This record gives sequence, C-alpha cells and structure tokens, in this order.
Amino acid sequence: MSVFMLKNFPYDCPFNAEGPFVNLFMATHTQAPENKQDSIVFKNLIAKAKDKLSLDFKPMEVERFIQPLEELERESLFWAYNHAGLAVFVNRENCFVYRLPEPVRNQVILSEHIHFKPLIRMFQSVIHYYILALSRERFKVYEVYHKSIDEVHFEKDVLILAKDVIGDQRSEPYMSIGGFGTSGTQAMLHGHGGKKEEIDIDTEKYFRYVDQTIYEHLTKEKAIPIVLVTLHKNQMIFRKISKNKHLFNEAVVMSMEDLTKQDLYQETIKVIEPYFNEQLKRQTAKVAQSIDLGRASDKLDHIVKAIAYKEVKNLYLANDKRIYGSVDWEKLDVKTDQSVDSDILEELAEQALQAKAKVYSVPKDWLNTTNGILVEYF
Repeated sequence: MSVFMLKNFPYDCPFNAEGPFVNLFMATHTQAPENKQDSIVFKNLIAKAKDKLSLDFKPMEVERFIQPLEELERESLFWAYNHAGLAVFVNRENCFVYRLPEPVRNQVILSEHIHFKPLIRMFQSVIHYYILALSRERFKVYEVYHKSIDEVHFEKDVLILAKDVIGDQRSEPYMSIGGFGTSGTQAMLHGHGGKKEEIDIDTEKYFRYVDQTIYEHLTKEKAIPIVLVTLHKNQMIFRKISKNKHLFNEAVVMSMEDLTKQDLYQETIKVIEPYFNEQLKRQTAKVAQSIDLGRASDKLDHIVKAIAYKEVKNLYLANDKRIYGSVDWEKLDVKTDQSVDSDILEELAEQALQAKAKVYSVPKDWLNTTNGILVEYF
C-alpha cells in the first residue's frame, strides 16, 4: 500500500478514491517535549480504528486498513517534522496524509467517502497579505497566502540596504555664524544637524524609498494589506511619510532582526486574522441578503442543481452542521436518512470544490439558515 503526503487541499485531495475510509484526525506538536507524545496518541487512535473496523470487517480486511497506520506510527522521521495537526485517510489501496496548520480534535471516523470538512476552514484561501520587515539599515518583504509565507525577491536594480540608497547623500552637520555682532565683537558659531537629527533625516530618505518601492513593485500589482514589522520609532517615521493606502493600521512592534520567517508569520497573523474574519463575515452576510434577489440560495434542491450545472461561485458551510443522507446526482435529488453516516453537506461541498467553486467554513450564526449551507451564483 502506498502512502501519499499531500499539501494542496483541495486540489490534491483524492475525492474520487473508492471507500470505505478510515479518517483519523489528531493534534500534533512542533516542539519538544510535547511532540514526544504524538506517536503514542496516534497509536491509541489506531486502536480505536481497529475497534470500529472490527464491527463490520473480517480480521484480514481490518489488517489491510491498519497496516499503513502502524507503519507511520513506527516511523520516527515522520514524527520529527510535525505541524499543528494531522489528517490521515486510509482506504483498501492507499493512505493519504495532510499535515495541518491548525490543531484538530482527536477522532476516528469510518465513512464511505473522505471526511474532509475539518480541512476546509484551514485551507480556505481568504488570508492574503504582505509583511514589511523594516529597520533603519534594510528591509525584507514576505507574502502570506493562506498558511504559507514566502520571501519576495525583487529585481536586481531594487536597492535593499539603506547605505546603498543614501550613498553620498547622507546628511552632514554644518556650522553657521549666528548673532548680529556689533563692531569689535566676535560672531558666535552655532552647530546644526547633530547626530540624532542626521540619522532621522537619513532614515526618512530611506523609508521614502522603501515606501515607493513597495508601491511600484507590489501594491500596483496586488492591492493587499501590508503589515509593518519594526520598532516603535521606525513605525512612527514610516507611517508619517508613507503614501500607501494599504498599510495596515496595526503593526508588530518588534525588531525584524529578532524574528525568523515563521516568527514573522505567527506575530503578524495575530494582528491581521481578525480583519480577514470580519471581511469573510461581511461577505457571507452580503450573500445571504441577496437570496431574495435570486443571486443566492439556501435550499438544498436549488443548490444541488446549481452545483451540477456549475453555476456556483461561492459555497458557505456552517461549522459542525451535518445533514445525514445522500444526493442522487442523476435525478438531482436529495435524500435525507438519519440511519447513514454520510453527510449531504460534505457531499455538496466536495462536488462544488471539484467544479472549481470556492468553499468556506464559517460559524453557524453567520449563516442563520436552517440547512447550514448557502451558495452564491455566478
């Protein structure tokens, strides 16, 4: 049996793989000593999977599902590079693994299809912004898209270091003759442009260059928020001179020299995630308000037809909402059935994703619909 490490949900999710599936979810840890316990927790979840499988399958079939899980449990290298969570899907032929950017509840679910709903919230592409890490001497820019962070590399003609930008134009102190001396008196010499004043002037020059560079090379192409990471004094100076309307109101007041790339992500996401959540909330409310205009629907039979005819632009699912049953895609009919474990909402989300629609997982009180689902038409 093959083990596939997947990264790009939903594009690489094996939706069409034949079931049944063992769906195993667990929280993991990135650092010691907590991560030492992860393989033990995984082993306990395997035992639960065995118990569930034994109710419906013969011992040899149970072993077929469990074998790849036990191999993962014994693989020390696998547990050395944990993220915040783990999702493992096993059928009779293959084992599919996602390392998750957020923790999940430890659980084992048996189902005919992959139980992917917990992944939607983590991989929905809503969060997109730049990080401008700035000091008086240099700057770096990173682009955050969903959960990934990558450094932006500029063309060779873009200057990064302050010394290259300022060059021979650095401010110099100067002397002037002050006071109006009367005949026979000596004029007084006054110094201007002290060390602190020189530094502030040069810093402003450099920051103006950085601001213009960000606008010309990045903002013109992608008008997304820019989160500033710098010390307090630098932030005050940069905000005073910046003309970029996409500079985010809140900043991370820390030295860029003290932060790794992952630190930058962790610190900036705390600042900006509430903004994107609010954007999604407003977007969801706007779609809900367009139901009466015929641009959206929360009715299951309408949604099935819209997905089948590829008329869905966005689909919104309420967290933790399940409707048991199935969809007859030939008759375009919904059949609810409390005796089965399959989730109609998950099936609709799967088909919508495969039809290239955007699917979002949102708090149920955002939707305020009986069925816990909402679609926006093209």
